[in-house]
Amino acid sequence: MSEQWLNILPVLTVFTFAILSPGPNFILVTKVALSNSRRAGLFTAFGVATGSGLFALAGMTGLLLLITSIPHFHTLMRFLGGGYLSWLGLNMLWHWRRVVSPAAMRSQGPLPEQTDLLTWRIGLLTNLTNPKAWAFYLSLFSLVMQPGTATQTKILLNIAMFGISFGWYALVVLLISDKRIQPRFLKSQPLIQALLGVMLLLLAGRILLG
Repeated sequence: MSEQWLNILPVLTVFTFAILSPGPNFILVTKVALSNSRRAGLFTAFGVATGSGLFALAGMTGLLLLITSIPHFHTLMRFLGGGYLSWLGLNMLWHWRRVVSPAAMRSQGPLPEQTDLLTWRIGLLTNLTNPKAWAFYLSLFSLVMQPGTATQTKILLNIAMFGISFGWYALVVLLISDKRIQPRFLKSQPLIQALLGVMLLLLAGRILLG
């Protein structure tokens, strides 16, 4: 195994475990895939992965360290991230009784307001406004990125982190939107959506309370 891969494998291992752990991104992707469509879920997953790629790019170029050193940045992100997750959670709870049947989803497709660009943007913003994500990427790249790290290694790491993020959330979407599995989820959709909304509010509360 080349030295290049020996340098980035530990980073990708830590990153993969972080991606697999449930959080706001997982909750959002699950909700969209369940209540909207596979296409909308995949664009949401793509938005989340785009955020991961931007974090990786900022970490490898030193921009992440520069941004997080701005005075009161962490306080601003705490209120911005907590407020955004609160809005998402409240929105889920507001519509928790909206039941979508499999037949309706097949005939109507995505809800009118859920355009590809919108679902991508929601996924991106959910990732970028999470202050814990900023702290995670900052600590990760502060530990592993050295001044002499090769450009090729940085590019491979960036592509790999984007691929891992998109691969995982796309898999979640494909499983939840599978025609054999989705009807079972839809039977309990109001309960699941209410639970996801409460989980987002709890995460938002933890962020706002620091």
